[in-house]
Amino acid sequence: MKTVRYKAGETILVEGEEGDSAFLLQSGAVKVTVGANRVAVLNAGEVFGEMSLLEPGPRSATVTATTDVECTVTTYDEFIASLQDHPEQAIVFMRTLVRRLRQTNELLNRLDPRKRGLRGLLSDLQQKMSLDALDLKDEDAIRPYYAW
Repeated sequence: MKTVRYKAGETILVEGEEGDSAFLLQSGAVKVTVGANRVAVLNAGEVFGEMSLLEPGPRSATVTATTDVECTVTTYDEFIASLQDHPEQAIVFMRTLVRRLRQTNELLNRLDPRKRGLRGLLSDLQQKMSLDALDLKDEDAIRPYYAW
Protein backbone atom coordinates (compact mmCIF):
# COMPACT_ATOMS: atom_id res chain seq x y z
CA MET A 1 0.00 0.00 0.00
CA LYS A 2 1.08 3.53 -0.63
CA THR A 3 -0.21 7.02 0.00
CA VAL A 4 -1.04 9.27 -2.94
CA ARG A 5 -2.23 12.86 -3.10
CA TYR A 6 -4.34 14.64 -5.70
CA LYS A 7 -5.15 18.32 -6.12
CA ALA A 8 -8.73 19.56 -6.44
CA GLY A 9 -9.90 19.00 -10.02
CA GLU A 10 -7.51 16.14 -10.78
CA THR A 11 -8.95 12.94 -12.26
CA ILE A 12 -8.06 9.88 -10.22
CA LEU A 13 -9.86 7.12 -12.17
CA VAL A 14 -11.34 7.14 -15.67
CA GLU A 15 -14.43 5.12 -16.58
CA GLY A 16 -13.53 2.27 -18.94
CA GLU A 17 -9.80 2.26 -18.23
CA GLU A 18 -8.27 -0.90 -16.82
CA GLY A 19 -7.78 -0.91 -13.07
CA ASP A 20 -6.32 -3.17 -10.42
CA SER A 21 -6.39 -0.98 -7.30
CA ALA A 22 -8.73 0.54 -4.75
CA PHE A 23 -8.49 3.79 -2.84
CA LEU A 24 -9.30 4.60 0.79
CA LEU A 25 -9.87 8.33 1.21
CA GLN A 26 -7.80 9.57 4.14
CA SER A 27 -8.81 13.22 3.67
CA GLY A 28 -10.74 15.35 1.22
CA ALA A 29 -13.64 14.57 -1.09
CA VAL A 30 -14.18 13.15 -4.57
CA LYS A 31 -17.07 13.05 -7.00
CA VAL A 32 -17.99 9.87 -8.83
CA THR A 33 -19.50 10.15 -12.32
CA VAL A 34 -20.86 7.62 -14.76
CA GLY A 35 -21.01 9.15 -18.20
CA ALA A 36 -22.04 12.77 -17.63
CA ASN A 37 -24.01 11.97 -14.45
CA ARG A 38 -22.69 12.53 -10.95
CA VAL A 39 -23.69 9.49 -8.92
CA ALA A 40 -21.91 10.07 -5.61
CA VAL A 41 -19.72 12.29 -3.49
CA LEU A 42 -17.32 10.42 -1.21
CA ASN A 43 -15.50 11.76 1.83
CA ALA A 44 -12.70 10.71 4.19
CA GLY A 45 -13.09 7.12 5.36
CA GLU A 46 -14.86 5.96 2.20
CA VAL A 47 -13.56 3.62 -0.49
CA PHE A 48 -13.68 3.66 -4.29
CA GLY A 49 -12.33 1.31 -6.94
CA GLU A 50 -13.02 -1.67 -4.67
CA MET A 51 -14.33 -3.93 -7.46
CA SER A 52 -10.80 -4.11 -8.85
CA LEU A 53 -9.60 -5.83 -5.69
CA LEU A 54 -11.80 -8.81 -6.42
CA GLU A 55 -11.43 -8.79 -10.18
CA PRO A 56 -9.21 -6.33 -12.04
CA GLY A 57 -10.84 -4.85 -15.12
CA PRO A 58 -12.43 -1.74 -16.62
CA ARG A 59 -13.37 1.02 -14.19
CA SER A 60 -17.12 1.49 -13.83
CA ALA A 61 -16.91 5.24 -13.13
CA THR A 62 -14.72 8.32 -13.27
CA VAL A 63 -13.51 9.70 -9.94
CA THR A 64 -12.36 13.32 -9.64
CA ALA A 65 -10.96 15.13 -6.60
CA THR A 66 -13.29 17.96 -5.54
CA THR A 67 -10.82 19.09 -2.87
CA ASP A 68 -7.20 18.22 -2.28
CA VAL A 69 -7.25 14.54 -1.27
CA GLU A 70 -4.97 11.97 0.26
CA CYS A 71 -5.65 8.29 -0.37
CA THR A 72 -4.20 4.96 0.58
CA VAL A 73 -3.95 2.80 -2.54
CA THR A 74 -4.12 -0.99 -2.43
CA THR A 75 -3.44 -3.07 -5.53
CA TYR A 76 -5.05 -6.38 -6.36
CA ASP A 77 -1.80 -8.25 -5.67
CA GLU A 78 -1.32 -6.51 -2.31
CA PHE A 79 -4.92 -7.19 -1.37
CA ILE A 80 -4.70 -10.91 -2.17
CA ALA A 81 -1.37 -11.21 -0.34
CA SER A 82 -2.70 -9.41 2.74
CA LEU A 83 -5.88 -11.46 3.17
CA GLN A 84 -4.22 -13.78 5.67
CA ASP A 85 -2.03 -11.22 7.43
CA HIS A 86 -4.49 -8.29 7.58
CA PRO A 87 -8.06 -9.55 7.14
CA GLU A 88 -9.48 -6.37 8.71
CA GLN A 89 -8.37 -4.38 5.65
CA ALA A 90 -10.14 -6.81 3.33
CA ILE A 91 -13.31 -6.48 5.37
CA VAL A 92 -13.41 -2.69 4.88
CA PHE A 93 -13.33 -3.06 1.10
CA MET A 94 -15.77 -5.98 1.05
CA ARG A 95 -18.31 -4.17 3.25
CA THR A 96 -18.29 -1.24 0.85
CA LEU A 97 -18.82 -3.52 -2.12
CA VAL A 98 -21.65 -5.40 -0.40
CA ARG A 99 -23.36 -2.15 0.72
CA ARG A 100 -23.33 -0.78 -2.83
CA LEU A 101 -24.58 -4.09 -4.23
CA ARG A 102 -27.46 -4.11 -1.72
CA GLN A 103 -28.42 -0.56 -2.65
CA THR A 104 -28.53 -1.53 -6.31
CA ASN A 105 -30.56 -4.67 -5.57
CA GLU A 106 -33.07 -2.69 -3.49
CA LEU A 107 -33.55 -0.27 -6.35
CA LEU A 108 -33.95 -3.05 -8.89
CA ASN A 109 -36.52 -4.82 -6.69
CA ARG A 110 -38.68 -1.68 -6.66
CA LEU A 111 -38.80 -1.50 -10.42
CA ASP A 112 -41.29 -3.38 -12.55
CA PRO A 113 -39.25 -4.48 -15.58
CA ARG A 114 -42.44 -5.14 -17.57
CA LYS A 115 -43.21 -1.42 -17.54
CA ARG A 116 -39.71 0.02 -17.80
CA GLY A 117 -37.09 -0.29 -20.49
CA LEU A 118 -33.37 -0.47 -19.89
CA ARG A 119 -33.04 3.29 -20.36
CA GLY A 120 -35.65 3.91 -17.65
CA LEU A 121 -33.97 1.43 -15.35
CA LEU A 122 -30.59 3.14 -15.73
CA SER A 123 -32.14 6.57 -15.29
CA ASP A 124 -33.80 5.47 -12.04
CA LEU A 125 -30.56 3.94 -10.80
CA GLN A 126 -28.63 7.15 -11.47
CA GLN A 127 -31.35 9.21 -9.77
CA LYS A 128 -31.32 6.97 -6.70
CA MET A 129 -27.54 7.11 -6.43
CA SER A 130 -27.59 10.92 -6.77
CA LEU A 131 -30.18 11.20 -4.02
CA ASP A 132 -28.11 8.94 -1.76
CA ALA A 133 -25.07 11.11 -2.37
CA LEU A 134 -27.08 14.12 -1.22
CA ASP A 135 -28.26 12.20 1.87
CA LEU A 136 -31.90 12.28 0.74
CA LYS A 137 -33.00 9.11 2.48
CA ASP A 138 -36.70 9.98 2.73
CA GLU A 139 -38.80 7.67 0.58
CA ASP A 140 -41.13 10.59 -0.19
CA ALA A 141 -38.25 12.38 -1.92
CA ILE A 142 -37.87 9.62 -4.50
CA ARG A 143 -41.46 8.35 -4.74
CA PRO A 144 -42.31 10.57 -7.77
CA TYR A 145 -39.61 8.79 -9.77
CA TYR A 146 -41.27 5.41 -9.22
CA ALA A 147 -44.89 6.36 -9.76
CA TRP A 148 -45.55 4.80 -13.13
